[in-house]
Amino acid sequence: MKTFNVNSSISREILAQGSEIRLKKDQILTQQFAKANNFYLLKTGSVTFSLSIDDSKGEIEVGQSSEKLAPIGWSGFNPPGRYATTVKVASKSATFIQWSHDTLQDIFRSDPEAGTIFLREVCANARDLIKGAIAKLSDVGPSLPITESLKPEEFTVTQHSPDEDLVKFLRKSSFFEIFEEGPLEFIAQGLERRIYRANDTIYEQGGAPEGLYVLGVGKVRFSHFDHNEESISFRQINTPGYVLGWGGVIDLPNMINAHAVQETMVYYIPKETLGRILKLNPVFAPAFHRRLLWLISHQLQAIRARIIASRFNHEITAISNLIDQNSARLDLWSPIHKIPHLLEDKITVGDALSTLDKMKIQGTPLEKNIANTSWELLEEIRKEHKFYNGLVNVYNSVVQAPKDLEPDEIRKINASEYQKVFDDQNYFIKGMENLPDESGNIFIYNHLRNHPYNTLPNQFQITLDSHFISAMILMKKYNDPGLRIVRIGMSKEYAHQEYYQRLGHIDVFTEESEKNTKKVKRQVRQMFFNEAGAHLSKGGNLIISPEGNSYSTEETPGPFKPGAFKLALSMKKEPWIVPIAVANFDKRVRNNRFACVILPPFKASDYIRNQEDKTEMRTFLADYQSKFKDYVAKAISESKKPSTNGSH
Repeated sequence: MKTFNVNSSISREILAQGSEIRLKKDQILTQQFAKANNFYLLKTGSVTFSLSIDDSKGEIEVGQSSEKLAPIGWSGFNPPGRYATTVKVASKSATFIQWSHDTLQDIFRSDPEAGTIFLREVCANARDLIKGAIAKLSDVGPSLPITESLKPEEFTVTQHSPDEDLVKFLRKSSFFEIFEEGPLEFIAQGLERRIYRANDTIYEQGGAPEGLYVLGVGKVRFSHFDHNEESISFRQINTPGYVLGWGGVIDLPNMINAHAVQETMVYYIPKETLGRILKLNPVFAPAFHRRLLWLISHQLQAIRARIIASRFNHEITAISNLIDQNSARLDLWSPIHKIPHLLEDKITVGDALSTLDKMKIQGTPLEKNIANTSWELLEEIRKEHKFYNGLVNVYNSVVQAPKDLEPDEIRKINASEYQKVFDDQNYFIKGMENLPDESGNIFIYNHLRNHPYNTLPNQFQITLDSHFISAMILMKKYNDPGLRIVRIGMSKEYAHQEYYQRLGHIDVFTEESEKNTKKVKRQVRQMFFNEAGAHLSKGGNLIISPEGNSYSTEETPGPFKPGAFKLALSMKKEPWIVPIAVANFDKRVRNNRFACVILPPFKASDYIRNQEDKTEMRTFLADYQSKFKDYVAKAISESKKPSTNGSH
């Protein structure tokens, strides 16, 4: 609906009371947070909508419109009556129809029918702003294609249970809770209880809406078809009482798709029921459409928060801005104010999530809306928080293990605990078919440094890549995590020493380790060959990084050292060397995909005839480092491809 019904005497009367104003390019029509004294309809030209982020980031554009009669400043229809965005002229010039909100309120009070018609058409035109915001989110946000097999629209209508108080349910909905009991009782009588199975379609983009949908129990995913006709998921809702679809109120096609993620119960309000109550109750009708504008505002806030999070790759910035936008209405003592500060430190992220969880249920209507939007924005941080807690459990599984347990038993417990860390995480392993059938092999890999975020409170860092190879590859293939080669910790690294001593891995010196004499280092090196050789002879697996140091994914592999290859050549029964290229283990979990590619095994003797020939060894190491760089490049490339059924 691009125009108002100017043939209606009511619409003509209201339009006639507006005044026309003209602004030039870059002039500001509304300023975010300023008192919303006026309401506008765009007549000609185009505008941009911006949000103020902070002093360092300035403003970010979150929308634009050149649609005729696009509404601007409708936040003045609902408390606290402040502009939600800064609106600036984007075209050479633009003209607007302007009313003071006081004038419109007088009209609505004296003629509720006129107010209802006017507000209904404002809602219809505001819908285009949501469409534009969704399109912008698709451009700047990560694509989340739907991989499940979606089912056509199908549902089962069930009877209401005798003890089901539908008016009480509507009262708990943030949308309906402001209304008097009379209209709610009328609506409750017409509610239809629909059950959808997982992946059932609730309504389709472009379809003709039949009414209004309210979530009862379950989870619903929203998606839309982009310009490539690909269905892109952008939001999930599991809040009882949330209005899922309202297109039926204004007789316009659905903007998006809605699908049940799991078995879901939805209360459906036929548009005939809404039509009757809106016609019979002239006071309720304009209040309902003002509330619909309130809902549109919150949906726009949620989408724009995602735009900010995608633009800055920083959910905390988006949540801080969301809270700022609503600060005029939030109680000064609201726990919501604590959320950005609690999210800043990994140690207090759990407190932030617990607070949001509580506010989703017990908060005021505004707190519930902010908490729900924030919760959805924090999907990657929730996943990272679970990962971090898992690393704490991995550490404790070792240092708190019963003292009578042998190191090999602790290593298996440790590997099992580490496997849990990767539940629901995004990773892939390719090349399991390249693993030798029998154990007794040397597994080499490019060693990645840890991201500081994953450092435990005692300053210990669990090496993600080597633990991954132990737990996710060797443990699953050979029912044993193998022995790793670990550096000797410096004296101040008590956590490092305690952890690896219990695991019984083989110690070696590195440049970072405590300094000792050359004689001592030679002795330790020989002890390494003796211990590692004995383990291989018994059929055990070894995990060694030839680099002897850690790097970023982009820098790896560093220069290779000869130890692993000399060890293989010194054995009576030469073991297979199995190359494993890893990528992204140096990055945070959020928006990351860990990559691991297992290459075909080889024998060192196929490339090195005389290990004592230093020139030959140096040539091999340089050539193999270059070859291994290609392996890492393959792992990086694979990690950027869309997830498949073989990935997690």
